[in-house]
Amino acid sequence: MTGKEAADVVSGESAGPAGVRPPSPREVRRRQRIELSREQLLETAEELFAERGYYETSLKDVAEICEFSVASIYTFFDNKEDLYLAVLMRRGAGQREEMGRLAAEEMPADERLIAMVQAQIERRQKYPAWAQLHAQMTKIGRRAAGDIPEVYKNFYYEIVGLLAGVIAEGQHEGRLRPGDPHALARLCSALIDSFTLMDPMISHEPEGINAEEFLRFIRETFTMN
Repeated sequence: MTGKEAADVVSGESAGPAGVRPPSPREVRRRQRIELSREQLLETAEELFAERGYYETSLKDVAEICEFSVASIYTFFDNKEDLYLAVLMRRGAGQREEMGRLAAEEMPADERLIAMVQAQIERRQKYPAWAQLHAQMTKIGRRAAGDIPEVYKNFYYEIVGLLAGVIAEGQHEGRLRPGDPHALARLCSALIDSFTLMDPMISHEPEGINAEEFLRFIRETFTMN
């Protein structure tokens, strides 16, 4: 049960099938505790995976920090890979939705491209541990391609596909540079990942260029203005 669903039950807004009584307040509290426990595991795992890496982080590490037993983790996740995927998709799904919304906005394609890049940077700055995980995963040589969860690879391809679609529209409008749209989208995505790994708001690297300068670089690189 999500926090919203629990709140709806408490407020009486959640109505089940006819004749089925809603959960008691005690049951609602129990479900809320379960949801909070799951969120605590995800928060802790996100930090550990970002700091230590996937292979150097164990379920025991996560459990100890959360003051849970390892067995309790298995009530939420099948294994470490399942936990890792949940960590990645918790933030990734929201980014995909935002990219889809921006790609469909009624504005010139070059402005949509810049807006999509800016939104990715802002989301990564909001969730720096997740940002490091994503950038490290897509960084060449960081993890073998076969180790990346298939669902997350599909998420990455969807983001690239949305960028490619906007780039193709911009080329048709004469606003974005010529070239294979998908290749340019992959290049743009790689540049965002590279900036992520050097952004002092996300990583421990010394500041090179700030977000405003990076967006200007993207504009100068991809637009025809």
